[in-house]
Amino acid sequence: MSDAPPPQAASKVIEPTMSEAPLPEAAPKVVDAAIATVLVMGFGAPFLLVIGGGGGAVTPLLGLVLGLAAFAVLVVLAYRRVRGQGRARAVLAAQVLILAILPVWGLAYSHVLGAASCTISSCSVGNTAFRPFAEPEVFGLVALHGLTVLAYAVSRRRPEALRPFAEALVHATLLAGALVHLVVAVHVGRWLGVGLALAPVFLPCLGPLLTVILYVAELRARLRRRGAEADTLPPRTAPDSVYREGPAQVARPPAPRVHRPSLLRALALAPALLGVHAVLHALWLGRADGALAVVTRTCGHVLSSVPVVVVPSDCHYLCTVAARGHTWLVRPERLGRRGGVVIVVNRQLAIANAFEDLLHERWPRFGRLARRIYDRVGLPVSRYLRRPWLADLTYLAMKPAEWGFAIVLLLLDRGDPEKRIDRMYR
Repeated sequence: MSDAPPPQAASKVIEPTMSEAPLPEAAPKVVDAAIATVLVMGFGAPFLLVIGGGGGAVTPLLGLVLGLAAFAVLVVLAYRRVRGQGRARAVLAAQVLILAILPVWGLAYSHVLGAASCTISSCSVGNTAFRPFAEPEVFGLVALHGLTVLAYAVSRRRPEALRPFAEALVHATLLAGALVHLVVAVHVGRWLGVGLALAPVFLPCLGPLLTVILYVAELRARLRRRGAEADTLPPRTAPDSVYREGPAQVARPPAPRVHRPSLLRALALAPALLGVHAVLHALWLGRADGALAVVTRTCGHVLSSVPVVVVPSDCHYLCTVAARGHTWLVRPERLGRRGGVVIVVNRQLAIANAFEDLLHERWPRFGRLARRIYDRVGLPVSRYLRRPWLADLTYLAMKPAEWGFAIVLLLLDRGDPEKRIDRMYR
């Protein structure tokens, strides 16, 4: 018999699982590019608006080109920074943007730009943006959002398993938050295209959908961690042998999967959390449907239940009022008709309306945005301009705008600008 020692048993090689294997090279680049884009649209919004507004003061097309160029440069710089310094800080900044800044930004839009009443004048038909969330019911929604953000922060800060009830509560709160923000995303669904087309100005329109993505991704990752912990087996040793014992044999880790018992507990507890929120909301407002009224007691949106009532009105805007000044100054040219009402038309009014007509023809989305902003600002102001001398001052104040409109028409109108001006209010 040979005196050579027996060969040692070969240890079992553990191959990486899907979650441990490196991602394809393209995947991290796509994620980093998406993070950089969201950060630039959110935090770079003031800078982009200044650049685009500076060019827009000359022509809208120049402002659009400058804004897109600045956006592209900032995205490239942010992407290089994320790739060079790691994703941790960028992800944290994106989470703060989506969960804190965009909701406040969107609520400001809802309160300031959205019409509170569903009864509007015929002057505002097609141009009025209604509040997507009823007030004061929206404050209950804000409180629920704060609770879900707290659960998200706890889950990110403590990825390990918590005590059973606390763990189930985190899962259920994340699930409830995803469901609520999915409802909000459906409610403002008509504005999702606007949020993409007119970002970064209307980036908050995408906030609910981005929040759903964050919550679902975090809940899935946490449930997969619980599933991996449940599937962990103790090391197996080689059986007794007359030969030298080999090293411990470690079983191959199972493929990552969602921990189904935790998911079932979350599915059972999430409706209970939403029920508690509904009861507290009802006690606060004295209405059984207080929690639902935040979206149903609105008009003009997907889940709205209040009809829009249109009342006839005599529509006058700044240039229309200006045309009512002293004839020796404002120089009326003819009578026109708008909405069935006879109005005085001078060249300033015709040029302003021809400029708006050009916007709707060449850039319809920007034209609708400009009209909504003008209706929110110009129409209320014009109602206080009752005297001829106030109309004269308005006419003089609008002169620089008139000259700018005329220059844009001369440069960008494919046809004869005078023909467009002449047919206004005919």
